[in-house]
Amino acid sequence: EVTILDVANNWKSTLNIELKGLVPLSAKWHPKDQFLALTGQDNSVIAIETTNARHIKGHYLQSISPVLQVEFSPDGQILAVGNEAGVVSFYRSNKSSFVTTYEIVLAEGSSQSIVWSPNGSYVMVGSSDTLAIIGQATDPHKRTTNSGNGSRPPSTSGGGSLGIRKVIRDVDTISTISIHIGSRFAAIVGESISILDAANDFNFVKRWDDLGPMYASAWSLDGTWLATTGVNSGMVILDTSSESVTHWHTVFTLDCEDAGNALAWGPSVAEGLQYLAFGGDNQKVTIIEIRTNDGTWETVLEVKRSGAIHALDWSDSGLLAAAVGDGTVTIIDLGYLNSGTAVNEMDYNWQRQGITC
Repeated sequence: EVTILDVANNWKSTLNIELKGLVPLSAKWHPKDQFLALTGQDNSVIAIETTNARHIKGHYLQSISPVLQVEFSPDGQILAVGNEAGVVSFYRSNKSSFVTTYEIVLAEGSSQSIVWSPNGSYVMVGSSDTLAIIGQATDPHKRTTNSGNGSRPPSTSGGGSLGIRKVIRDVDTISTISIHIGSRFAAIVGESISILDAANDFNFVKRWDDLGPMYASAWSLDGTWLATTGVNSGMVILDTSSESVTHWHTVFTLDCEDAGNALAWGPSVAEGLQYLAFGGDNQKVTIIEIRTNDGTWETVLEVKRSGAIHALDWSDSGLLAAAVGDGTVTIIDLGYLNSGTAVNEMDYNWQRQGITC
């Protein structure tokens, strides 16, 4: 371990940092004392944050039961929080606190999905076999406006109150929800994949059955591909590039070793190239490159972890975050994939690399 001494207090010990087996050989402070970097015999570098400057104070929420989902609206003004008791609360943020603006109660249980539409016009909440669509409260006879690009009522982030726009019951068990970048279509995923059309009063317009339990889904950032993963079906990738939903179809299916729990698409930086990360009970993050022009794909990188992968998030700058079952978060720098060049055309020194911390 490493001991931190307080020089202003007679060099007394103030903190002991456990290094989990690392034998430190060198230590260096950040110029402004914000980090302490350590390196040692196992070829690792550990960076320890030594300031709480990044942490926000004064915003605190407490739930009476375990929290299952937390989702901010696209503009960050409204926070949706769902708990195991089936209560979904909406809070509007001001300068000093969160103010409750709306609450609904759905089925009690350990599974819940909350997803905001990218344009902020509505939010979908799925629990068990019930789907609730919530937006800004309007005249019930004018709840949906078809503008050609999907439903566009007043934004949920405006000053009006929230309200139920539609409730759909007896849906197949809902595991995950994904909403298209255009906000018009939503994929409700569980034992099957069902597509809802917001411009058609959120009615079902397409369905794929008998795919087995699926635990994660994600639409590519350009809206042309929809991926799902689960247990029996492995990973299914659909082509959703056509303006007509009836022409959407399965492109290919990938076999997975174990149950898949998480998916994340990388930034769409070049026509004909897509990158998809997935992970699950096999305790590793896998990144594949899909060449959409010729319909081929290959594995770019695999990063093994010490627990199941529960969630993935890929930033525009190329950082991939993975939530691991051992309580840690892994950050993988995949910025080189933003070059727009296929991996098999890169210099060998750049292929299949990732900086992990």
